[in-house]
Amino acid sequence: MRTERRFLYPWGLLLPALVLLLALSIVPLIYLLVASFTNYQLLIAAPLRFVGLANYAQLIHDALFWHGLLLTLEFALEVVVVELPVALLVALALFKMHRHAHTVATLLLIPTIISPMVASFQWIQLFNYQFGPVNYLLARLHLGHPLWTASPVTAMPSLLIVDFWEWTPFMILLLFAGLQSLPRSALEAARVDGSTYWQSVRNVVIPLLRPVILVAVILRLVSVFKLFDTVYAVTGGGPGVATENLAFYMYQQAFQYFNISYSGALAMVEIVAVSLLAAGVLRLDRPGALPQTGRARRRAARGVPAAHGVPR
Repeated sequence: MRTERRFLYPWGLLLPALVLLLALSIVPLIYLLVASFTNYQLLIAAPLRFVGLANYAQLIHDALFWHGLLLTLEFALEVVVVELPVALLVALALFKMHRHAHTVATLLLIPTIISPMVASFQWIQLFNYQFGPVNYLLARLHLGHPLWTASPVTAMPSLLIVDFWEWTPFMILLLFAGLQSLPRSALEAARVDGSTYWQSVRNVVIPLLRPVILVAVILRLVSVFKLFDTVYAVTGGGPGVATENLAFYMYQQAFQYFNISYSGALAMVEIVAVSLLAAGVLRLDRPGALPQTGRARRRAARGVPAAHGVPR
């Protein structure tokens, strides 16, 4: 009897969370998957019937779908390339601070705490062509008056600026926490070995921090594929379709054209794309997944363990 209670007690504690997860995540996902194989449209009074892969076949010939997918992938690449190095440098600077590092990290997190809609409204005012402070400063520096969100050329860079301001602090916090968990023995060994600070960062810190970096990249990739509120508030998918990413196109199909089945197919494709990207990033955490530097090869030839092999 006591053994049964010991077995059931943890499941009893997990049951409310499992029920909530099932109700809010699993059931809607299954519903959307089933809908993607039907002709479900809210504005058409037709009997619901199974259409197989017709919705997915339609995606192949949908130019707006490919435009949204490529735009999302391009934005994800830009986010990783731009935000990750800046976040790593700021996290290293915080790690070297002996005092007030946690206070500064907390202040840096403020943009992430603000609601995306509120932040988007603030940036709309900043990007205003006539009265915005950004264009005022650029005019004072004789750098012109960019149209920002009103131009197909500068609309995506505008969204990138907003995303950089809002979510780079989140990556900084993740990397800063990862730096604090590094083994001090490895850093001291590198210092005794005569390595400079940047040599220690390149050969010791970054290899040890690689799992945390990959987790930060995966979280940002997932958030980029879900990016809707900022696009909706700042550009509305425009001008034209210049900023119409996959999430925004999915919203249009579901809530403007009421094509639930086609929106479900778009959602399934997005889930598969994010899963494949996350799996590809996770493969980089395997030993030997990244090419070794010349110094690492020389250390391996002498029988010296690589940096990522240092006990944690």
